[in-house]
Amino acid sequence: MPVIYVQTTGSQQVGFGNAQPIPGLSLTLPEGVGESALVILNVPNPNTYNEGTQYASGGWFGISVDGTTLPTVASFSYAIERNTQGAGRFPTTLVVAVPLAGKPQTVVALWRSLGMSLYIDTPASLSALI
Repeated sequence: MPVIYVQTTGSQQVGFGNAQPIPGLSLTLPEGVGESALVILNVPNPNTYNEGTQYASGGWFGISVDGTTLPTVASFSYAIERNTQGAGRFPTTLVVAVPLAGKPQTVVALWRSLGMSLYIDTPASLSALI
């Protein structure tokens, strides 16, 4: 079973708004009509951050294939009251089956913050099992 694997390097950040590609997390699936690839986005240590004493925060992760965002997504959110600036880490993994086509397909990991900022400061990965 062939494996395709990429991972991030360094720290990265995204803000609230539309989903953005996660830099470094894209791969190309080979053609293969009648077959599927198991695609896994693993973000083991995302860090979400808001300033203030009352807030809600979180993160949203998705996968696009040839520019179309798949309907299956992974997310986390929380609301908290406290007297300090807040941070929280919530390991997140998204697994989807992607039918292979008669041509190669580009798979891109997506993310966006559900609060002020979402960071990754440890490697995240995108892999496909064919």
